[in-house]
Amino acid sequence: MTGICIICEREHSDTTIEHIIPRSLGNIHYILPKGKVCSQCNHRFSKYENRVLSSKTFLRERSKLKLIKPTTQILSYKASRFDYQFFVSKIAYEAIYKSQSDLMENFDLSLIKKFILEGKVPEFFEDKNLREIAKIKSIPRWLNAFRLKNSKIWLYYIITNDRRLFVRFQFSNLQLMYRIA
Repeated sequence: MTGICIICEREHSDTTIEHIIPRSLGNIHYILPKGKVCSQCNHRFSKYENRVLSSKTFLRERSKLKLIKPTTQILSYKASRFDYQFFVSKIAYEAIYKSQSDLMENFDLSLIKKFILEGKVPEFFEDKNLREIAKIKSIPRWLNAFRLKNSKIWLYYIITNDRRLFVRFQFSNLQLMYRIA
């Protein structure tokens, strides 16, 4: 079986399953089909995910939700702004690919894809201006949205009247929002 990676666009024969939102946050259902992400890209993502998921804030929330035992000794990391940006961008790109493909057709996500591949942060990333919102909607469709909500995870896209696309990731009390197009 060969496929094309949705991130690097290389042909590969990997059969890895990509969890769109990490399993360690309680997600077991919201995944991409086998082979949609090559093992090279999957490995690249894990480095950033591990730093974010091992940050004090995420460890605290994971502990509150009993996703890790309170007595578990895990070395906590200080995740950087870049780590959080990468984490949300990767989740957003894969979630949109799976659940909202019309957004891929209507918005240019090439800079986010380039960021995931090369680490070049788009200039518009820090744009937080949401004055004129046209639409807010869950990225996952109803069943996956319901399952994620039970795990205290929400993932939304926001379109402004002037055609900017934002994504908001929320895990329990933690919220991260970035403009992606």
